[in-house]
Amino acid sequence: MEQINKTESFLKIDSFARKTVAQSLLLKDDDVIVALDNNLYLKGENALIEDLNLLKKEEKKTILTIFREGSFFDVLVSGSLGAKFISTNSDETKLISEKFSKKEIFDQIDLKEYIAMRDLTHNYEIICKSKSLFAGLMPPMWLAYHSKWWLISLFAVLSFLLISTNFWVFLFGWVCVSIYCYIGQLELLISFALLSGKAYSMILCATDMDHAQKIVREHNPKAKYKVSRLGDPITSDHESNSKEDKNLKNKISDSQEALI
Repeated sequence: MEQINKTESFLKIDSFARKTVAQSLLLKDDDVIVALDNNLYLKGENALIEDLNLLKKEEKKTILTIFREGSFFDVLVSGSLGAKFISTNSDETKLISEKFSKKEIFDQIDLKEYIAMRDLTHNYEIICKSKSLFAGLMPPMWLAYHSKWWLISLFAVLSFLLISTNFWVFLFGWVCVSIYCYIGQLELLISFALLSGKAYSMILCATDMDHAQKIVREHNPKAKYKVSRLGDPITSDHESNSKEDKNLKNKISDSQEALI
């Protein structure tokens, strides 16, 4: 781990305006900028703006590591965040630095961008921003993979009507749908999520879907997924029991101290 001087500190987001890079990345107030391209960033606000503007001029992206409520996540940036910053205090800087030294590091080439969307009951849908060729080659199978059953039913009915009318009309329709699904697959998945009552939650980078779900679960232990290899999320009952156990331990501890 890099040695940190007492005068050095991380940048914490104080505020940002609308239509900024920070807003497009779904960053929040009090998010801490920890690292740029996997290297601890302690150069200050002016240097950060210059470095990010240089990326924009060169049309490049790099990894920006964010610390939020005890956990890290990465995003890809290609320009200045458009945010106002304050500095972390010495205790925060030391704590974050120690935690970052234990963080698993990934090269940019190994990461994909994901959008996490959730509803009020902590049901999450995580969407990969990378395009899948599968969406263009086999639209019905792609829709089935994302559990869009009502759309598959509509697709099946229209296909039956077209093929019963004219095979060439059906073939032309299939090609059009395939092209549309391939080009607009991200917009389609986001629209379906919005229609189901979900809203944008966070944008992050991960190696695969399992890794993305793990990162989201670290930030929200109640996060639930339709399909996941992770264990069950923390429920309200479990949380209340944990609080009761904690209160009981505190009472025992207080009584022991009193006896002593």
